Amino acid sequence: MSAAAGTHPGRVHNVDQDNAYAFIRDPNLGKTRGLFIVADGMGGHQAGEVASKLAVDTLHRELKWFLVQSDSEETQPSLPPVGSQEVELQPGEQLGKRLLAAIVQANKAITKYAETHPADAGNLGTTVTCILVDDDRAVVANIGDSRTSVLRNGSLQQITEDHSYVAHLVREGQIAPEEVFVHPRRNVITRSLGYRPEVEVDLWVEAIRPGDRWLLCSDGLWEMVRDEGMIARVMTSTPSPEEGVRQLITAANEQGGADNIGVVLIHVNSVPGDV
Repeated sequence: MSAAAGTHPGRVHNVDQDNAYAFIRDPNLGKTRGLFIVADGMGGHQAGEVASKLAVDTLHRELKWFLVQSDSEETQPSLPPVGSQEVELQPGEQLGKRLLAAIVQANKAITKYAETHPADAGNLGTTVTCILVDDDRAVVANIGDSRTSVLRNGSLQQITEDHSYVAHLVREGQIAPEEVFVHPRRNVITRSLGYRPEVEVDLWVEAIRPGDRWLLCSDGLWEMVRDEGMIARVMTSTPSPEEGVRQLITAANEQGGADNIGVVLIHVNSVPGDV
């Protein structure tokens, strides 16, 4: 597995409030593990930049034990309570609950910042889409309208579900999918970190397969580059994740660059047992 992360402020905004992160454990430590995040911050006075950074930093800190220990020395901390939300995940239940617990801590960090910096926080918040990888399994988590997708067998499939007013209208059949891009309330997010003391998180367990290309991105990419075929071609034709990230960011800017752009691209070269 290889991966790269990148952000760009776009062509309209001076401040980049997106944060993208990719970490893969040293293969000498044992089976493949990784953490990948895209967070799209929101709020005035650069508060969104603070929120997205707090989200990424907290997730990394809470899951560091999982990412840096070798298989031979692994010890697992007690799983903290995660509020009233019940998550049913089989297989990968423990992995999902640990990712959920880390996200809950990130939400607490952001809400605490808002309480202690009321003059700066404004409507502080951030979306988060992330993947925690353990061996041949990935747990995907999502809050907001940043997206995680996988390109497999030539088909680009969105794993996550957008938490936005327009996405709700599409699901209810009140507007067509293409109207999302022009609706007057297209920027209304219905879930984010920092919005409420308790956060509702969507979780999926997905198998990782050889040849997979995984994409995490903020709306600064998918709202600008609406041709999924173009995104898929970049994901498959670029020789490295770094080059893929660069080309996707360039494409978003060439098609308007109306928002900050955050991208993580993951190449899966093989999985355990693959010959």
